[in-house]
Amino acid sequence: MKIKNVYYLPSGRIFLLEDNKTNIMLECTEMRDVSIQGKEHSEVRNSQDPHVIWKHLKPYEEKWLLTVSTQRGCTHQCQFCDVANIGYHGNLTQEEIEEQIKLIIFNTDYVRKSNKVKIGFARMGEPAHNLDNVLGAIKNLSKISTEMGRDFQWLPCFNSILPRKTIENNSGFDIIDKVIDMKEKTYNGFLHFQISCNSTDESIRRRLFGHADVLTIAEIIYKINKLKISKRTVTLNFIVMKDIPVDVEYLMKLGLNPEKFTVKLIPLNKTINSVDHNLETYANYQNYEDLVKLGEKFKKYNIPTVIDAIAKCEEAGLCCGQLAQEIVK
Repeated sequence: MKIKNVYYLPSGRIFLLEDNKTNIMLECTEMRDVSIQGKEHSEVRNSQDPHVIWKHLKPYEEKWLLTVSTQRGCTHQCQFCDVANIGYHGNLTQEEIEEQIKLIIFNTDYVRKSNKVKIGFARMGEPAHNLDNVLGAIKNLSKISTEMGRDFQWLPCFNSILPRKTIENNSGFDIIDKVIDMKEKTYNGFLHFQISCNSTDESIRRRLFGHADVLTIAEIIYKINKLKISKRTVTLNFIVMKDIPVDVEYLMKLGLNPEKFTVKLIPLNKTINSVDHNLETYANYQNYEDLVKLGEKFKKYNIPTVIDAIAKCEEAGLCCGQLAQEIVK
Protein backbone atom coordinates (compact mmCIF):
# COMPACT_ATOMS: atom_id res chain seq x y z
CA MET A 1 0.00 0.00 0.00
CA LYS A 2 1.10 3.57 -0.58
CA ILE A 3 0.18 6.97 0.80
CA LYS A 4 -2.55 8.65 -1.24
CA ASN A 5 -2.70 11.78 0.91
CA VAL A 6 -1.93 13.14 4.38
CA TYR A 7 -4.39 15.28 6.36
CA TYR A 8 -3.35 17.44 9.27
CA LEU A 9 -5.09 18.12 12.58
CA PRO A 10 -3.61 20.33 15.30
CA SER A 11 -2.67 17.21 17.26
CA GLY A 12 -1.44 14.98 14.43
CA ARG A 13 -2.00 13.42 11.02
CA ILE A 14 -4.31 11.06 9.17
CA PHE A 15 -2.74 8.94 6.43
CA LEU A 16 -5.02 7.98 3.56
CA LEU A 17 -3.61 4.82 1.99
CA GLU A 18 -4.23 3.28 -1.43
CA ASP A 19 -4.80 -0.45 -1.15
CA ASN A 20 -2.88 -2.55 -3.65
CA LYS A 21 -5.65 -5.15 -3.99
CA THR A 22 -8.83 -3.05 -4.22
CA ASN A 23 -9.94 0.51 -4.91
CA ILE A 24 -10.84 0.87 -1.23
CA MET A 25 -8.87 3.45 0.73
CA LEU A 26 -7.49 2.70 4.18
CA GLU A 27 -6.82 5.09 7.05
CA CYS A 28 -4.26 5.15 9.83
CA THR A 29 -3.30 7.97 12.17
CA GLU A 30 -0.65 9.39 14.48
CA MET A 31 -1.57 11.92 17.16
CA ARG A 32 -0.26 13.50 20.32
CA ASP A 33 -2.27 13.77 23.50
CA VAL A 34 -3.48 16.85 25.35
CA SER A 35 -3.49 16.36 29.10
CA ILE A 36 -4.29 19.42 31.19
CA GLN A 37 -6.90 20.41 33.75
CA GLY A 38 -8.77 23.43 35.01
CA LYS A 39 -8.93 26.73 33.15
CA GLU A 40 -6.37 25.74 30.52
CA HIS A 41 -8.37 22.58 29.75
CA SER A 42 -11.41 24.78 29.03
CA GLU A 43 -9.33 27.03 26.77
CA VAL A 44 -8.15 24.06 24.71
CA ARG A 45 -11.68 22.67 24.33
CA ASN A 46 -13.22 25.94 23.22
CA SER A 47 -10.50 27.52 21.11
CA GLN A 48 -10.51 27.57 17.31
CA ASP A 49 -6.80 28.41 17.36
CA PRO A 50 -4.53 25.37 16.76
CA HIS A 51 -1.70 27.20 18.53
CA VAL A 52 -3.59 26.74 21.80
CA ILE A 53 -3.57 22.97 21.32
CA TRP A 54 0.06 22.88 20.18
CA LYS A 55 1.08 24.63 23.40
CA HIS A 56 -0.38 21.79 25.48
CA LEU A 57 0.55 18.69 23.49
CA LYS A 58 2.41 15.99 25.40
CA PRO A 59 5.95 15.30 24.16
CA TYR A 60 6.32 12.21 21.98
CA GLU A 61 8.67 10.81 24.60
CA GLU A 62 5.83 10.71 27.13
CA LYS A 63 2.95 9.50 24.95
CA TRP A 64 2.19 8.86 21.29
CA LEU A 65 -1.19 7.76 19.91
CA LEU A 66 -1.49 5.58 16.78
CA THR A 67 -4.43 3.86 15.10
CA VAL A 68 -4.45 1.41 12.20
CA SER A 69 -7.18 -0.30 10.18
CA THR A 70 -7.93 -4.02 10.42
CA GLN A 71 -10.47 -4.42 7.61
CA ARG A 72 -11.21 -2.93 4.19
CA GLY A 73 -14.26 -1.00 5.31
CA CYS A 74 -16.17 -2.71 8.10
CA THR A 75 -18.41 -5.70 8.70
CA HIS A 76 -20.95 -3.60 10.62
CA GLN A 77 -23.24 -0.68 9.91
CA CYS A 78 -22.93 1.40 13.09
CA GLN A 79 -25.14 4.47 12.86
CA PHE A 80 -22.52 6.86 14.27
CA CYS A 81 -19.52 5.76 12.14
CA ASP A 82 -18.79 6.70 8.53
CA VAL A 83 -16.83 3.53 7.85
CA ALA A 84 -20.26 1.90 7.64
CA ASN A 85 -20.93 3.72 4.35
CA ILE A 86 -17.93 2.04 2.70
CA GLY A 87 -19.18 -1.52 3.15
CA TYR A 88 -17.07 -4.59 3.86
CA HIS A 89 -14.42 -5.66 1.36
CA GLY A 90 -12.39 -8.22 3.30
CA ASN A 91 -9.95 -8.55 6.18
CA LEU A 92 -6.42 -7.21 6.10
CA THR A 93 -3.61 -9.71 6.57
CA GLN A 94 -1.27 -9.47 9.55
CA GLU A 95 1.41 -8.19 7.18
CA GLU A 96 -0.91 -5.43 5.91
CA ILE A 97 -1.74 -4.36 9.46
CA GLU A 98 1.96 -4.29 10.34
CA GLU A 99 2.72 -2.39 7.13
CA GLN A 100 0.58 0.50 8.38
CA ILE A 101 2.52 0.57 11.66
CA LYS A 102 5.84 0.63 9.83
CA LEU A 103 4.57 3.34 7.47
CA ILE A 104 3.61 5.61 10.38
CA ILE A 105 6.95 5.06 12.13
CA PHE A 106 8.94 5.59 8.92
CA ASN A 107 7.11 8.84 8.20
CA THR A 108 7.62 10.09 11.75
CA ASP A 109 11.37 9.55 11.82
CA TYR A 110 11.90 12.16 14.55
CA VAL A 111 10.15 9.95 17.12
CA ARG A 112 12.98 7.68 18.27
CA LYS A 113 11.89 6.94 21.85
CA SER A 114 8.58 6.92 23.71
CA ASN A 115 7.58 5.63 27.13
CA LYS A 116 4.01 4.97 25.95
CA VAL A 117 2.97 4.29 22.38
CA LYS A 118 -0.75 3.56 22.56
CA ILE A 119 -1.89 1.88 19.37
CA GLY A 120 -5.53 1.20 18.56
CA PHE A 121 -6.65 -1.39 16.02
CA ALA A 122 -9.96 0.20 15.12
CA ARG A 123 -9.56 3.10 12.69
CA MET A 124 -11.48 1.14 10.07
CA GLY A 125 -12.98 -2.27 10.80
CA GLU A 126 -14.09 -4.46 13.71
CA PRO A 127 -10.94 -6.27 14.93
CA ALA A 128 -12.93 -9.12 16.50
CA HIS A 129 -13.69 -10.39 12.97
CA ASN A 130 -9.97 -10.48 12.15
CA LEU A 131 -8.73 -11.69 15.51
CA ASP A 132 -5.79 -13.91 14.56
CA ASN A 133 -4.19 -11.26 12.35
CA VAL A 134 -4.78 -8.47 14.88
CA LEU A 135 -3.39 -10.44 17.81
CA GLY A 136 -0.46 -11.52 15.63
CA ALA A 137 0.36 -7.88 14.90
CA ILE A 138 -0.01 -6.97 18.60
CA LYS A 139 2.39 -9.76 19.54
CA ASN A 140 4.91 -8.42 16.99
CA LEU A 141 4.95 -4.78 18.12
CA SER A 142 8.26 -4.91 19.99
CA LYS A 143 9.90 -6.74 17.10
CA ILE A 144 8.70 -4.06 14.66
CA SER A 145 10.01 -1.12 16.68
CA THR A 146 13.34 -2.83 17.43
CA GLU A 147 13.89 -3.65 13.77
CA MET A 148 13.18 0.01 12.90
CA GLY A 149 15.65 1.26 15.52
CA ARG A 150 13.06 2.68 17.92
CA ASP A 151 12.86 2.46 21.69
CA PHE A 152 9.11 2.16 22.32
CA GLN A 153 7.05 0.92 25.24
CA TRP A 154 3.89 -0.29 23.55
CA LEU A 155 0.36 -0.13 24.94
CA PRO A 156 -1.87 -1.99 22.45
CA CYS A 157 -5.56 -1.11 22.51
CA PHE A 158 -8.18 -3.63 21.37
CA ASN A 159 -11.53 -1.92 20.73
CA SER A 160 -14.61 -4.01 19.97
CA ILE A 161 -18.41 -4.08 19.97
CA LEU A 162 -18.06 -7.82 20.80
CA PRO A 163 -20.22 -9.50 18.15
CA ARG A 164 -21.88 -12.68 19.40
CA LYS A 165 -20.36 -14.63 16.48
CA THR A 166 -17.55 -13.48 14.19
CA ILE A 167 -16.86 -14.30 10.55
CA GLU A 168 -13.96 -16.43 11.81
CA ASN A 169 -16.43 -18.41 13.98
CA ASN A 170 -15.26 -17.05 17.32
CA SER A 171 -17.94 -16.26 19.86
CA GLY A 172 -17.93 -12.98 21.74
CA PHE A 173 -16.81 -14.93 24.81
CA ASP A 174 -13.91 -16.41 22.79
CA ILE A 175 -12.85 -12.86 21.90
CA ILE A 176 -12.82 -11.84 25.56
CA ASP A 177 -10.79 -14.93 26.56
CA LYS A 178 -8.21 -14.50 23.80
CA VAL A 179 -7.73 -10.77 24.27
CA ILE A 180 -7.44 -11.10 28.07
CA ASP A 181 -5.00 -14.00 27.59
CA MET A 182 -2.82 -11.76 25.40
CA LYS A 183 -3.20 -8.92 27.92
CA GLU A 184 -2.13 -10.94 30.94
CA LYS A 185 0.47 -13.31 29.47
CA THR A 186 2.16 -11.34 26.70
CA TYR A 187 1.78 -7.80 28.03
CA ASN A 188 1.80 -8.46 31.79
CA GLY A 189 -1.57 -6.74 32.12
CA PHE A 190 -0.61 -3.66 30.07
CA LEU A 191 -3.06 -4.00 27.20
CA HIS A 192 -6.06 -1.69 26.93
CA PHE A 193 -9.24 -3.67 26.23
CA GLN A 194 -12.07 -1.27 25.39
CA ILE A 195 -15.63 -2.48 24.77
CA SER A 196 -18.12 -0.22 22.99
CA CYS A 197 -21.40 0.08 24.89
CA ASN A 198 -22.96 3.53 24.19
CA SER A 199 -26.24 2.76 25.98
CA THR A 200 -27.51 0.59 28.81
CA ASP A 201 -30.71 -0.12 26.83
CA GLU A 202 -29.92 -3.27 24.82
CA SER A 203 -32.42 -2.65 22.04
CA ILE A 204 -30.98 0.84 21.51
CA ARG A 205 -27.43 -0.57 21.61
CA ARG A 206 -28.23 -3.00 18.83
CA ARG A 207 -29.84 -0.25 16.76
CA LEU A 208 -26.79 1.99 17.18
CA PHE A 209 -24.60 -0.91 16.05
CA GLY A 210 -26.66 -1.33 12.89
CA HIS A 211 -28.71 -4.14 14.45
CA ALA A 212 -25.59 -6.25 15.01
CA ASP A 213 -26.02 -9.21 17.35
CA VAL A 214 -23.62 -8.31 20.17
CA LEU A 215 -23.02 -9.59 23.69
CA THR A 216 -25.18 -7.80 26.21
CA ILE A 217 -23.54 -5.63 28.86
CA ALA A 218 -24.83 -8.09 31.47
CA GLU A 219 -23.01 -10.94 29.71
CA ILE A 220 -19.83 -8.87 29.39
CA ILE A 221 -19.77 -7.89 33.06
CA TYR A 222 -20.55 -11.44 34.23
CA LYS A 223 -17.80 -12.92 32.03
CA ILE A 224 -15.07 -10.42 32.91
CA ASN A 225 -15.83 -10.51 36.62
CA LYS A 226 -14.77 -14.18 36.56
CA LEU A 227 -11.39 -13.47 34.93
CA LYS A 228 -8.06 -12.34 36.36
CA ILE A 229 -7.59 -8.68 35.41
CA SER A 230 -4.30 -7.08 36.43
CA LYS A 231 -2.67 -3.68 35.92
CA ARG A 232 -5.18 -2.07 33.51
CA THR A 233 -8.90 -2.67 33.99
CA VAL A 234 -11.29 -3.30 31.09
CA THR A 235 -12.94 -0.14 29.75
CA LEU A 236 -16.65 0.15 28.99
CA ASN A 237 -16.87 2.98 26.48
CA PHE A 238 -19.98 5.15 26.19
CA ILE A 239 -20.36 7.64 23.35
CA VAL A 240 -22.91 9.75 25.20
CA MET A 241 -25.81 10.93 23.01
CA LYS A 242 -29.01 12.89 23.55
CA ASP A 243 -31.98 10.73 24.54
CA ILE A 244 -29.79 7.60 24.72
CA PRO A 245 -29.89 6.21 28.28
CA VAL A 246 -26.77 5.51 30.34
CA ASP A 247 -28.16 4.11 33.60
CA VAL A 248 -25.45 4.03 36.27
CA GLU A 249 -27.58 2.24 38.89
CA TYR A 250 -28.49 -0.49 36.38
CA LEU A 251 -24.79 -1.12 35.66
CA MET A 252 -24.08 -1.39 39.38
CA LYS A 253 -26.89 -3.94 39.75
CA LEU A 254 -25.24 -5.98 36.98
CA GLY A 255 -22.08 -6.18 39.11
CA LEU A 256 -19.88 -3.43 37.66
CA ASN A 257 -16.71 -3.97 39.66
CA PRO A 258 -14.16 -1.14 40.14
CA GLU A 259 -11.38 -3.72 40.36
CA LYS A 260 -12.26 -5.05 36.90
CA PHE A 261 -13.73 -2.09 35.00
CA THR A 262 -13.20 1.53 34.04
CA VAL A 263 -15.95 3.61 32.39
CA LYS A 264 -15.11 6.08 29.64
CA LEU A 265 -17.53 8.85 28.65
CA ILE A 266 -16.97 10.71 25.39
CA PRO A 267 -19.02 12.99 23.13
CA LEU A 268 -20.40 11.91 19.77
CA ASN A 269 -18.22 13.38 17.05
CA LYS A 270 -20.30 14.78 14.21
CA THR A 271 -20.23 12.39 11.25
CA ILE A 272 -22.22 12.06 8.03
CA ASN A 273 -23.82 8.88 9.33
CA SER A 274 -24.74 10.32 12.73
CA VAL A 275 -26.49 13.27 11.06
CA ASP A 276 -28.36 10.92 8.71
CA HIS A 277 -29.60 8.95 11.76
CA ASN A 278 -30.50 12.08 13.77
CA LEU A 279 -27.95 11.37 16.48
CA GLU A 280 -26.70 14.28 18.59
CA THR A 281 -24.08 14.43 21.27
CA TYR A 282 -25.15 14.81 24.89
CA ALA A 283 -22.22 17.10 25.65
CA ASN A 284 -19.06 18.45 24.08
CA TYR A 285 -16.92 21.55 24.34
CA GLN A 286 -19.91 23.90 24.81
CA ASN A 287 -21.43 21.99 27.79
CA TYR A 288 -18.59 19.79 29.01
CA GLU A 289 -19.84 20.16 32.57
CA ASP A 290 -22.83 17.90 31.79
CA LEU A 291 -20.42 15.11 30.88
CA VAL A 292 -18.56 15.69 34.14
CA LYS A 293 -21.82 15.43 36.12
CA LEU A 294 -22.57 12.05 34.52
CA GLY A 295 -19.08 10.92 35.41
CA GLU A 296 -19.64 11.91 39.04
CA LYS A 297 -22.48 9.37 39.24
CA PHE A 298 -20.00 6.60 38.45
CA LYS A 299 -17.36 7.99 40.80
CA LYS A 300 -19.92 7.90 43.62
CA TYR A 301 -19.62 4.10 43.36
CA ASN A 302 -15.79 4.31 43.13
CA ILE A 303 -15.83 3.27 39.46
CA PRO A 304 -12.70 4.66 37.73
CA THR A 305 -14.07 7.10 35.16
CA VAL A 306 -12.41 8.80 32.19
CA ILE A 307 -14.12 11.86 30.68
CA ASP A 308 -12.98 13.33 27.40
CA ALA A 309 -14.14 15.92 24.88
CA ILE A 310 -12.80 16.78 21.46
CA ALA A 311 -11.45 20.31 21.01
CA LYS A 312 -13.53 22.59 18.81
CA CYS A 313 -10.84 23.04 16.18
CA GLU A 314 -10.29 19.25 16.00
CA GLU A 315 -13.87 18.62 14.86
CA ALA A 316 -12.93 19.01 11.22
CA GLY A 317 -14.73 16.28 9.31
CA LEU A 318 -11.84 13.85 9.74
CA CYS A 319 -13.52 11.10 11.78
CA CYS A 320 -13.08 7.39 11.01
CA GLY A 321 -13.88 6.60 7.39
CA GLN A 322 -14.78 10.11 6.21
CA LEU A 323 -11.70 10.56 4.03
CA ALA A 324 -11.88 7.06 2.55
CA GLN A 325 -15.60 7.53 1.89
CA GLU A 326 -14.99 10.69 -0.12
CA ILE A 327 -12.50 8.89 -2.39
CA VAL A 328 -14.96 6.04 -2.94
CA LYS A 329 -17.66 8.56 -3.93
